[in-house]
Amino acid sequence: MIILKHYKVDDVSYVSQKDILRVLQRGLKRAKIDVKYSQGFIPHMLTYTSTPVPLGVQSLAEYFAVECNNIDKDEFLKRYNQSMPTGMRAVASYYKEKNPNIAAIVTASDYMAKCSKPLPKEIEDIAKESSYIIKISKKGEILEKDIAPMIYSVKVDGNDLYMRLASGNTNLRCDNVVQHINEKFACDIKINDIFRTAQLIGESGSFKDVEEVLK
Repeated sequence: MIILKHYKVDDVSYVSQKDILRVLQRGLKRAKIDVKYSQGFIPHMLTYTSTPVPLGVQSLAEYFAVECNNIDKDEFLKRYNQSMPTGMRAVASYYKEKNPNIAAIVTASDYMAKCSKPLPKEIEDIAKESSYIIKISKKGEILEKDIAPMIYSVKVDGNDLYMRLASGNTNLRCDNVVQHINEKFACDIKINDIFRTAQLIGESGSFKDVEEVLK
């Protein structure tokens, strides 16, 4: 199995995860990669993606796993980049005997968001609270959610905001956190100015980048 680390940036950040998977699979066909298919009445490509970012959020750390035949990881990377849009360019490839199931093992993600003006340092206090309730919209309904257990760190550096949030089976949407920050602290961070920079495995205080597992 070959796993790619790829970007989801620029206009591609506004493409839904369902359509991203279509683009990925069509790219594999254009690249003439011999992908394995499932057995059954309606065979499908054996491809797997990591947990997606919200629509409009950019990412420098997306993962795409493919079961395929007769190609090494470097040739795969070369052919992939030749057949895909620049906003989905892959930056690394890895080989694993078995599917690492990244979507299941990831527990946190790092995000960086840019603001047009300096951010107040008080934003960092969010990560210090034992309970922190925000309002989120879900299917047209406004709900209250305690996000404190899902925030691992928050750091402000001038106009830049850095957050480590729960991701995967327990997931805290970065756009919900940024929307709350915008409202509470009178900031103006646009959704397209949020970037996922890493996906992580572990627990609070002891995380490692997914790439450490793949190498």
